[in-house]
Amino acid sequence: MVFDNHPSCGSKFADTRKVVDVLAAIPELQQTGPIAFQAAAGQPWVSVILAKRNGTGGYCADGSFVGSIDIVELVCSYDDDADWYDSLASRIAASLGWIAVEENEDRLVWAPP
Repeated sequence: MVFDNHPSCGSKFADTRKVVDVLAAIPELQQTGPIAFQAAAGQPWVSVILAKRNGTGGYCADGSFVGSIDIVELVCSYDDDADWYDSLASRIAASLGWIAVEENEDRLVWAPP
């Protein structure tokens, strides 16, 4: 599941602190580093990656804080509850005003109205 900054946001990049604050307020997640999150106890397995794309469309994330990002990715299990992941992704995207896309299925999960 990937989140992208929506064109209506006006900027390609988002302030990393704002994104961290949004993620830290979600009870299903726990912060494990400056820009690292994972599932809280009792939740389906998930890891959240915050990154800035490189010039070739990929990204590299080592957990170090960067001032701005343009991608958030949920890494999750195909064996767990897909509805749970979609719900989590939708809430994150809505809070950021971004879109959420399930790239493996080429499926839009959430977009701003």
